Amino acid sequence: MPPRLRRLAFLLAGLAALSARPATATDLKLKVSLGYHYSTGTYGTSSTTEIDYVPLIAKAEYGAWTVQVTLPYLHISGPPGFVSVGDAVVKTTGGTADGLGDVLLRGAYLFMPPATGMPFTELAGIIKFPTASRAEGLGTGEFDYGIEGEAFWSLGRFTPFATLGYRFLGSPPGIELDDVVVASGGGIYRIFDPVNAGLFLDYRDSPAAAVGERLDLIPFGSWQIDPHWSVDLYASAGLAKGSPDAGTGVQMAYAW
Repeated sequence: MPPRLRRLAFLLAGLAALSARPATATDLKLKVSLGYHYSTGTYGTSSTTEIDYVPLIAKAEYGAWTVQVTLPYLHISGPPGFVSVGDAVVKTTGGTADGLGDVLLRGAYLFMPPATGMPFTELAGIIKFPTASRAEGLGTGEFDYGIEGEAFWSLGRFTPFATLGYRFLGSPPGIELDDVVVASGGGIYRIFDPVNAGLFLDYRDSPAAAVGERLDLIPFGSWQIDPHWSVDLYASAGLAKGSPDAGTGVQMAYAW
């Protein structure tokens, strides 16, 4: 997600809005977004892998509940190996491949703070469906499962956050993938009402001895154009062997 696209800029900016949502709100809220992410890196090898990732995301909120489905398109060019794309591990076969990526389903429940000064917390479950072709080098062909918790505080214009999770990875034939810890932490600052900016570190444990762990530094910005439309921009810098060297992306969303 590239740096793990889990909780990228357009989702992180939404945390500030959640902090202002009344605890009794039960109206249905819908959001559809389309993004583009590009990354490039050697992943500790002598060859470069380039990835284009285009996620179409549908999100529904009802009270404290959230359900989100991600339908991605992938274009990968590079040597054979393993790379992380979004919330999925991809087993590339070498050369160039493109097509449907792995569909992701995420369900979450938001817990309101029990007292002033306490954080909002969210508990989420994730399923990766093996819709990407293993033969073409777009996925592992196996189901993955995950659980994660997130905490964030509303401190005036500043919203710090931290996430900790665990992924149970399905192993493709010929290699045993280890389950991994995932984590992130950072903050969002509201420059003025429609515009937010922030920075976070994103970490993913190594799933195998031949695959490095990931650590990415991601600055981002978010602009709420009007009550319905928003746009988010971000970049990434890889700080570990399993990360791409650099990446950039944009996300457009419509909510109602």
